[in-house]
Amino acid sequence: MSDFLEGLESSGWLKHIKAVLDAGIFIAKAVAEEGVSVLVHCSDGWDRTAQVCSVACVLLDPHYRTLRGLMVLIEKDWISFGHKFSHRCNHLQGDPKEVSPVIDQFLECVWQLMEQFPCAFEFNARFLITIHSHIYSCQYGNFIGNNQRERTELGLREKTHSLWSYLWMNRADYINPLYRPDHSQTQGLLRPSTAPYCFKFWRALYNRFDRGMHPRQSVEDYLSAIQEETQQLEEQLASHKQKIAQLEQEQEWSVPQKAVPFDKSPTGWTFCNDLANTPQDYTGGFFTSSPCQPRAPITLQTEESNKTSESILSNGSDQESGIADVSCRSPLSEDSTRDPDSDEAAYSAS
Repeated sequence: MSDFLEGLESSGWLKHIKAVLDAGIFIAKAVAEEGVSVLVHCSDGWDRTAQVCSVACVLLDPHYRTLRGLMVLIEKDWISFGHKFSHRCNHLQGDPKEVSPVIDQFLECVWQLMEQFPCAFEFNARFLITIHSHIYSCQYGNFIGNNQRERTELGLREKTHSLWSYLWMNRADYINPLYRPDHSQTQGLLRPSTAPYCFKFWRALYNRFDRGMHPRQSVEDYLSAIQEETQQLEEQLASHKQKIAQLEQEQEWSVPQKAVPFDKSPTGWTFCNDLANTPQDYTGGFFTSSPCQPRAPITLQTEESNKTSESILSNGSDQESGIADVSCRSPLSEDSTRDPDSDEAAYSAS
């Protein structure tokens, strides 16, 4: 830890960040509070000028704290203004003295402001990290070339894609869950503190590839995960409510079916409409006891039935009615082992 802190102190990185913020605060106060015009210039005009002017715009105008506003600001004060991306970002092999992380310092200044005013910015830190990554990736044509003339000669608008279109299509991933348009931090001028204890080391950017550090989930990522889960639960709740309403409506329009109770007819037969009738429920064309409540079979005492009972049982079915006999007799019972000659004689006699 001591080596890390000594290295961070000797680099003077946070001192540069503080200097850029101090200059941006000076310009913002002069414009907003004193109402005077400010002329910003430096030796070349495309490094420090872009830094302090863009920081002042973020402090002055809430529009530049939104997703669309920050993209417009970078396009206006950096790309169109003529920041030398190819030299400063070392896209091409050239003079090492021309390499300088000027745009990196601006992005970190915005992040430092986000740490002090978490509700004032529509975008999250992932939005800044994505911009930083694609400045050096050269995957998009926005940051190729040293000025607008080179980009026009190279035909980058026709040959490459724009980073801003990609970011806007995926803007749901870069929304700050703490952002409130009507919050007091969102409106008007931001007045950050530049005390030494207010500056932090941006480990999410500079240590994101360090395998020796334990991963720590930021508060914004944690809130975004909770917000996404809450949205999914709300969608499921709305779906369930819609299904319940449909079922209630179908129940209102449907005709209620009255259940038929068990009824005992004068002949002693029991009907049960809840269960389907099976072949075992029929004997001679009449209902027997219901499957719900078994009853002993009732035999009609007639002369014709006495004469034909044996023939019906032996043949297993009524030839005229076609109704099978279901008297639950075992194949090995006495009736099934009768002499077939005696059955034929009985049938002919009937």
